[in-house]
Formats: sequence, structure tokens, C-alpha cells
Amino acid sequence: MIRSPYNSATIGRRALLVGAAGLAIGAGRSSSGYVSGSAIQRLLDAARDGKGPRDSAGRHIAKVPKGTYLLTEPLIVHRDTHLDATDARIVARFPAVGVKRTMVLNAVAAGTGGYAGAGNIAITGGSWDPVWDFVQRGKADEAPATNVITIIHSSDVLIQRATIWNVKWWHGIELNAVRRGTVSGCVLKGWIADPGQGLWHGEAVQLDLPTGDNTWAGASDMTPCRDILITGNTCDASGSQGGWGQFTGSHTTDPAHPHVGVRIEHNTVRATRWDGIATVNALDVRIKGNVLDGCEGGVYVKSVAGRPLKAVEITGNRVTGGGSRDWLAVRADATGPITDVVVTGNAVPCQKVRYYGTVTPRPGTTLSCPPA
Repeated sequence: MIRSPYNSATIGRRALLVGAAGLAIGAGRSSSGYVSGSAIQRLLDAARDGKGPRDSAGRHIAKVPKGTYLLTEPLIVHRDTHLDATDARIVARFPAVGVKRTMVLNAVAAGTGGYAGAGNIAITGGSWDPVWDFVQRGKADEAPATNVITIIHSSDVLIQRATIWNVKWWHGIELNAVRRGTVSGCVLKGWIADPGQGLWHGEAVQLDLPTGDNTWAGASDMTPCRDILITGNTCDASGSQGGWGQFTGSHTTDPAHPHVGVRIEHNTVRATRWDGIATVNALDVRIKGNVLDGCEGGVYVKSVAGRPLKAVEITGNRVTGGGSRDWLAVRADATGPITDVVVTGNAVPCQKVRYYGTVTPRPGTTLSCPPA
């Protein structure tokens, strides 16, 4: 049985917010104070059809009016669309089967591979809560595992200033086969752990590649992510749920298809139950200027068997209050050495820094806290 992710005080406060939002909506609201998520989908479809103003990147803007919206199926975001949910609170009532369990998904036709799905997409703002409705109705145990925002087979993606609450088992934001993607200024608070998986499985922002089991749309062609920036975000517990497993990471890898060009910069990460910031099987990585506090582990970069990695920079990060795992670590698999590594200027006790396997510094530099 899954415990309610909200205490009674939180339920009461948010119920009042739902009621107030319902009064503000007026016509079209349900007796529960919700507006149907189909109203947002109509705005997205209008943007697809070229209606409405454009933003500076040429995307048609689907501006969601203030209110609390109930989704019973994913919102589908089309090419050249900017979903602006700044004034909206969005909750979900997904069935356990019958729909793809993500609150947002981009449009991708069957068989589409690479980065050829709907792209040039922005998602701005919104308070996204996939389990709140179940809690309000006293059916927290029935809430299915979900993602909140999932983008696959896409390019030129911006997700900014979204607030994501209490995700069950899966991810707040999943970039899956995405080229040129940015996650900026988002707040991801609270995670309900999957009792059947390790805590490393709970990434708030996951970089993924489409295999048979995790292809949300299009082809299972193992296209990796490229040129990703994750910056200025906050990852924390929610007050009613504990922290995420990790802020960033991956748990699906293929040696022949590494992610390339991953920047994780100036984020604040607290209370993660595994590592704070991680990359796995990623080339050309820069982890810079992040603040991690009270996480079980800190910054962790890892290769996988059969894939050498290079160009890893870990600079200017501060790790405090960590637990029993390494506070900063670079782990090279026996058949996956990591070369051209820079580790410098981090505020981390040397006794909490570890290098595993063949880790080679950039020519002319020395690793901080070098191995004995």
C-alpha cells in the first residue's frame, strides 16, 4: 500500500486553492472546480494550425488561462508550439492502463526515428501534480506511476519555470532522443519511490534513449541525447514526500550510443536519496557551479562496459551534508576508461572524493584529491 503523499494540512490548503481557482474559472468548470484538460489540448491544436501569436523562436503560443485543469490523457504538443501554462495548475486522473502515462508528450508519428519528431517546442511554467487528484478523492493507492513531461525524437526543446510535485516512481522530465534541449529554472519537489527498483532509478530529469521498453512514440532506434543544458533548477523534497532518487541521471544505456554534450550547471539539489547529480555513458560532460546539500551521494560520472569516454569537467561545485556514498566520484568501467578529465575548484572534502578504474586527467592538469 502506498501512503498518501500529502499530510492533512497540505490537503486542506490545496483544496482551498482548487476551490478558489474554480471560482475564478466560472463557466466550464466541473463541480470539483476542475476544467477539463481537453481545453488545453484545443489550444495546442490551434497552435498546430498556425493560430495565435508567435514567440521569438517562431513558435505559436498556446496560452492556458488561469485555472486548475484535470488531465485524463496526455497533452500532445505539436511542432513549433509554445505551451505557456504560467497561470495554470494541472493535475491528472490517469487510469492504470489504456493511456500513455505522461502528462505531456510531443507529437511523433509511428516509425519516426532520430530527432525527426515534433520539435521547436517550449513549455513554460505551470504547477504540475500527477497524484493530487487521487489524494483529494481518498484514492492515493490508485495513482499510477507517471512521468510529467516527456519529449522524444525531438530537437530544439525548452522547458522552463515549471513546478513539478510528488511524482510517483518515474520522472519529472524525460528527454529521450532529444537534440538541443534545455531545462531551466524548474522546481522539482517530492518523489514517491518505486519499491521494486533501486533509488538510482528515480531521476527528476532523465536523459534516455528509446529501446523497446521505453519508447513513448516513434522508433526504438536507440537515438541518444545531444547538446543538453540543465541549468538553474531546484530539486528537493516537497514537505509531504522525500527527495528524489537523483536530480539527473540515466538508467538505460547502450555502449554504441552515448549521450553527447551534457551541461549541468548552477542547480540547487537537496535531499536526494541516492546521488545528487549523475551522468552515465555520456561524452563531453560539464558539471559546473552546482550546490548539493543533504544528498546521500554527490556528483557521480560513470562509464559503461565497452565505451571509453572523454572530456569530463567537474568544476566549482559545492557538496555539503552528504551521506555514505561518494560526494564526488568518477568511475571508469574496466573496459570503459575515461580520459581528458578535469576535476578542480570543488568544495568537497578529499576523503569523500574517489576515482575508480582508469581515469586520466586532461594534459597539463592534475585531478583534485588525486588517488593515492
